[in-house]
Amino acid sequence: MEGPATPVTAPDAVPDHDLARARLEVATEAAQLGLWEWDLTTDALQWDARSRAMYGQSDMPLSGLVRDIDRTIHPDDQAPLAALLERAIERKGTLEAEFRTVQPDGSERVLYARGQVLVDARGDAVRMVGTNADVTELRAAQRQAAQDAERLGRLVDVARALGDAASEQDVLRVVDEAATSVFGASVAALVLQALHEGRPALRTLTASPGAGATAAELPADAPLPAAHAATTGTSWFVPARDEAPEAFTAGLQAWAASGTDAVGCVPLVSDTGVFGALSVGFPGPQRWRPADQQLLTTFGALTSQALRRIWARAAELRALHAARRSAAQQTALVALAQSLELAESEEEVLAVVSGGGVSLLGARGAVLCLRDGGEHGGEQDGAVLRALTTSFFADTVQADVAELPVDFPLPMVDAASSGRAHFLRDRDAALRLFPGREQVVAELYEAAGTHASAALPLTDAGAVVGSLAVALDGDHVWTEDERALLQAFTSLTATALSRIHAQQAERAAGAAVRRFSETLQRSLLTRPPEPDHLHLAVRYLPAATEAQVGGDWYDAFMVGDGATSIVVGDVTGHDRDAAAAMGQLRNLLRGIAHVSGAEPAQVLGSLDAAVRDLDVGAMATVVLLKVEQTPAMRARGERLLRWSNAGHPPPLLVGPDGRARYLESDPDLLIGLAPEVPRTEHAVPLEAGSTLIVFTDGLVERRGASLEQGLDWLARTVEALHDRTVEEICDELLTQVGGRVEDDVAIVALRAYPEDEPRPAEAGPVISPVGAPG
Repeated sequence: MEGPATPVTAPDAVPDHDLARARLEVATEAAQLGLWEWDLTTDALQWDARSRAMYGQSDMPLSGLVRDIDRTIHPDDQAPLAALLERAIERKGTLEAEFRTVQPDGSERVLYARGQVLVDARGDAVRMVGTNADVTELRAAQRQAAQDAERLGRLVDVARALGDAASEQDVLRVVDEAATSVFGASVAALVLQALHEGRPALRTLTASPGAGATAAELPADAPLPAAHAATTGTSWFVPARDEAPEAFTAGLQAWAASGTDAVGCVPLVSDTGVFGALSVGFPGPQRWRPADQQLLTTFGALTSQALRRIWARAAELRALHAARRSAAQQTALVALAQSLELAESEEEVLAVVSGGGVSLLGARGAVLCLRDGGEHGGEQDGAVLRALTTSFFADTVQADVAELPVDFPLPMVDAASSGRAHFLRDRDAALRLFPGREQVVAELYEAAGTHASAALPLTDAGAVVGSLAVALDGDHVWTEDERALLQAFTSLTATALSRIHAQQAERAAGAAVRRFSETLQRSLLTRPPEPDHLHLAVRYLPAATEAQVGGDWYDAFMVGDGATSIVVGDVTGHDRDAAAAMGQLRNLLRGIAHVSGAEPAQVLGSLDAAVRDLDVGAMATVVLLKVEQTPAMRARGERLLRWSNAGHPPPLLVGPDGRARYLESDPDLLIGLAPEVPRTEHAVPLEAGSTLIVFTDGLVERRGASLEQGLDWLARTVEALHDRTVEEICDELLTQVGGRVEDDVAIVALRAYPEDEPRPAEAGPVISPVGAPG
């Protein structure tokens, strides 16, 4: 049995300074930080062993002064570091510096130093304390990550080039170039499965300088990483020949003969399994990091895809020649539809139709005849047709038909103008279509080398937008199957053109969105009123980017009781819908305020209900202010500023003494969020000589700075500008934010003048609204 527990006597309490030092040592040890302390009055430097090791001065005698550190700081970094130290001391702030040190063995390390200047009771800088951290590996990792990202970016271009490859030789060329430019390899090869005299074998393709592709046969069981990868699907990343697995030692002689030391081999796979391998070789050792392995694996996948696409296309062509003509035509129709989905221009559509479609009919050339000008389906003055022709036609013919009037005597023009289809067996059939103008038709058909032809209308949403025409260099009787096939070609072509034109229109419309939205905004940002002894100034500055447009707005107007209302709001979102919603909210608020004459909280409550009842479908921050003055208040020279805030930045009020304060309160919910929640209202006297600034958040929000910093900047700036007019204040604010705005900026500024003094010119003429005293 165990005996009774021995009482533990509590040790004496550890002194606070010892405990703090112990904690500091544990923390710096965990973070691998070095500590230092610099007496600015004596230049004495105390630094721990870890810091001296970072500087490479563990075994060097020390003077105890700060100049010791200069002995191993890289010469190029000494002056910049000294400047940073001087600035930190001058500002009595913090130091953050990154610099290089030269170690005793000549190697360089990158250190990050952080320090804090300490001051005495008089505020003089007397000491600096700080830490050192060795960030050499971190910076190296960051550089490597950047290089990896750059290589991955280059692989995008490789993928594009592989997508354009039309043959195995094209793929090999791209692979060889990418192996050098992306991986730094000296040789690349495609190792593909094949049959040799009925037995499995490998076909090796390598790029030979000046001779194109070189093909060679390789046994399927060759003791090489590439052969093993091509037959088993196993990836190999061998850093050097002397580190090659034992299974490949028999092949090292061939490996060395090619000047290869390190290799990377990844399998090429399809849906049915492995069909080969991609191999890259290096003349020296290669450190295969996971990122390198993943990049080569991705490269192999792209190569597999390109080869499979090329082989699939070759198989398709073989099937077209082997199958009956009708089956081949149907296959071509499917291929045409797929290719047309990828076409991005009218020229690409013509190339697809000519190369993969009408050639099966024996046609030598194709023409797209498209309407330009006039309305769809109509023949209006000035309407013309554009003809896009294939290279089958001579340059002179292409130039002659490049632009044609809608009544020109050609079957393709008639099809594009009238919507009639023509299947013509010979030239005479074409001549008979245009009695009295046969000579024009005959000359063009002769110049184009055309005998039989067909022209079918292209329609979009029921309207004729052009025609597709094909030309044959001999007479031909069009069968029903051929007519149906050509009609299918035409339908697919019309669909592709409709898509392309819609995309072009969408891009054009997108470019106009910003102009439209800004025009809409500016059309609603009306000129402010000119109340007696009140001066209103307004400004609107769109965001710097052209890709976005917001729903910021301002408004200022007088209501029936003579009060002046000021509104600034911001609809959530950045698009044309936000700008349109802004217009709706602005007009609703203006109408409610003017008709009801209600106070700000009631007006915003009514606006919230209207947004819900009218299904406006938008949310916005809004602040509504009202400058009120009853006859009694006028007699006393007083005004009252009343406001309600729906989630908007608070207005800035600068008193006659030039001191600024924000009209802060707990803001109500955004408009459009919860109409049933009551809204609150606030009021303060508006003293003569006061300045009011109402704004959207684009004025005070900056990347890299908090909202509090932006609000502080605005208050300090307006205080400094208090003696200027509100017009000058607005201009200076926009000048200071310059082109840095990341969101639209709307500003309304108001200056209240004493009414017992003559009205200043800038305060505007006396306005006497209906029902208000003059």
